[in-house]
Amino acid sequence: MANYTEFGAEARKIMLQKNIKMKDVAKEVGVSVTYVSEIFKGTRPGKNQKPIIAKMLGLESEVMA
Repeated sequence: MANYTEFGAEARKIMLQKNIKMKDVAKEVGVSVTYVSEIFKGTRPGKNQKPIIAKMLGLESEVMA
């Protein structure tokens, strides 16, 4: 996945497997699609949003670092 952090790449992989759209994640977290994309790319820290995204997608805790 181009330019994604480890967290972002793993999140996108799970999203593709589960057919979850970026807009679905953004709506669940309460931010824009652009903001979610920036979290995945590492240009925004997303400290409050990452745990919500991880729980929503069932991500492993070690990817959260």
